Amino acid sequence: MTPASKRSLGRWLSLVFIVALLMGPGPGALLIRAAPGESPVCIWGVPILYLWTVFWAVVMAAVVVLASRFIWSVGERKDQ
Repeated sequence: MTPASKRSLGRWLSLVFIVALLMGPGPGALLIRAAPGESPVCIWGVPILYLWTVFWAVVMAAVVVLASRFIWSVGERKDQ
């Protein structure tokens, strides 16, 4: 992978990671519609807020795996 393509991929992955950081806790809190005494909105028996948070955590984990696989190199020198 060329340095230019690594830089471009790094920028895209950074952007996706920042969006995931903002989306995880932000709008997800609006998914809570249960009034006191009511059960929360669920999909497949799992509260939707939990699914929202897990989805964005998986996105962040995928970004880290892709960065470690294609951008970060063991033994790579800074001056190359």
